[in-house]
Amino acid sequence: MANKIQEASAQLVPQMQEESGNLTLLQRQFNQMMKRVNALKAEQQQRKNTMAILKARVQKELVPLENETIDLKVAIVKQLDQAYHESFLHKKEQEQLALFISDMAFSLVEKYGKEELIELHDRYAPKTYAEAALEAEANQMAQNMFKGAFGEEKEAEALDDVERTKAKRNQRPLEGQQDTRQNKSGAKKKTKTQLEKEEAMKVEVSNLSKASRRLYTELVKQLHPDKEQDETKRAWKEEAIKEVTLAYGNNDFFGLLRLQMQFLGNRSKAAEEEREIQLKYYVKLLSDQVQELEKDAAQHALGPEANLLYQFGGSPKAVEKTIRREKKVLRDTIQQLQSELKLFTNPEVVKQFVKQLKFR
Repeated sequence: MANKIQEASAQLVPQMQEESGNLTLLQRQFNQMMKRVNALKAEQQQRKNTMAILKARVQKELVPLENETIDLKVAIVKQLDQAYHESFLHKKEQEQLALFISDMAFSLVEKYGKEELIELHDRYAPKTYAEAALEAEANQMAQNMFKGAFGEEKEAEALDDVERTKAKRNQRPLEGQQDTRQNKSGAKKKTKTQLEKEEAMKVEVSNLSKASRRLYTELVKQLHPDKEQDETKRAWKEEAIKEVTLAYGNNDFFGLLRLQMQFLGNRSKAAEEEREIQLKYYVKLLSDQVQELEKDAAQHALGPEANLLYQFGGSPKAVEKTIRREKKVLRDTIQQLQSELKLFTNPEVVKQFVKQLKFR
């Protein structure tokens, strides 16, 4: 009998044990739900572990390089601002350069929070940054409404943002993290229904805690070895009470319920019917938990972190390869921007650059 108890304690998922007869439908449902809950929890924990590792590596190895590229872009905008005031540019060339500077400044403020460029943007743009940002937000809202109504996107009129066009060519991990922060800061308030559901869940947790105490008390009364005269039965109860104590200490209500069904399965018919009623209620709770865990998995697959996982996820070898590739891209970008910054100190280079802007 001690071997049977050891086998039961070794199970990763608490389940109803089949004794003399077949399990009832509710007991089978309970087992299935427990397996599903444990599987989903394991997947959820794996996602959290993977994301924690990826975020740590991106933050340590890529974000500093990304920040360096952003600082170089800011320096280039300021360098072009100086060139604008030099006498070697004609009026038309100044107008073309002013448009480029305002577009670059707007993009750097909007994407990376470089508010130091707002004043520079407002100096060159026909609209202030505040007005342009409000217009961009309105265009985005209109796009979202159109997409929600017709299931497709409609291009909105916007400034000719050269910087944004470059960004499309090379997605950066930092942008995914910024989207995460923006989504968190702009999260909608919970609805009345959501708040009521959360409150109901708190009540359920409280009820489970009380039910755990009742189950524990009942099991201890029935299985306490000190009251047993028979040596064989006492040894069996000593092993059984260890499992009960462990489950209660871990606040494992469903484990206690499984032990009740396993150790006290020969009780009266009335008690059995009462247990079935309780079990039906607990199966419903497990079903709700499965739905919440599945919803969490779906939100993770479609949420802001999905881009980071898609870009850097995979086996450790694949992650390492992707990180190395992204670091090389960023370092190459830094070298290119450093070269451009140096070249823009030359008036002839600036004039040639402005001429090229006409054809973009």
